[in-house]
Amino acid sequence: MDKSVIRKGKIKEQGNDFLFWQSQSYESRLSTIEEIRNEFNTWKYGSEQGFQRVYRIIKRNDASGRPQDLADLDNLTEK
Repeated sequence: MDKSVIRKGKIKEQGNDFLFWQSQSYESRLSTIEEIRNEFNTWKYGSEQGFQRVYRIIKRNDASGRPQDLADLDNLTEK
């Protein structure tokens, strides 16, 4: 049995959402945002979420660029 309460009123009588959320702890605000994000993703993409894009990372042997960039690359690969 659904026991939710719905109230109708004038828009001018509506409370200030900003003041309400400012009074909440940051943990509460973050958890609410995460809940909203999950609900949106379920609605938009279905129950199974995945990556929006797939990237392939490749190593290029023919690196080109500024001499300092090439030196930085050599220092990274030596370690």
